[in-house]
Amino acid sequence: MSPAGDPGSVPAILAEVLGDPAAAGLPADTPLLSGGLGLDSVTVVRLLAAIRERSGVDVADLDLDLDALNTLGTLTAFVAAHRGTA
Repeated sequence: MSPAGDPGSVPAILAEVLGDPAAAGLPADTPLLSGGLGLDSVTVVRLLAAIRERSGVDVADLDLDLDALNTLGTLTAFVAAHRGTA
């Protein structure tokens, strides 16, 4: 199963939060904030809460500058690196 097909993957969680299944297939270099998806603060909070719930990784607590939110790929890599260490 591809990472986007895994219901616990960051792309799948993003697709669920956005209510758009196509978001699960976005390329890893897709910017999440300005210049890309343009996620607003409420959506980012919902996304990070869903990631914390599904993976146990509290991105906001571990990455105070939230650099992990640069692209879909950076967020996916951050969660993968911290999964099981929280």
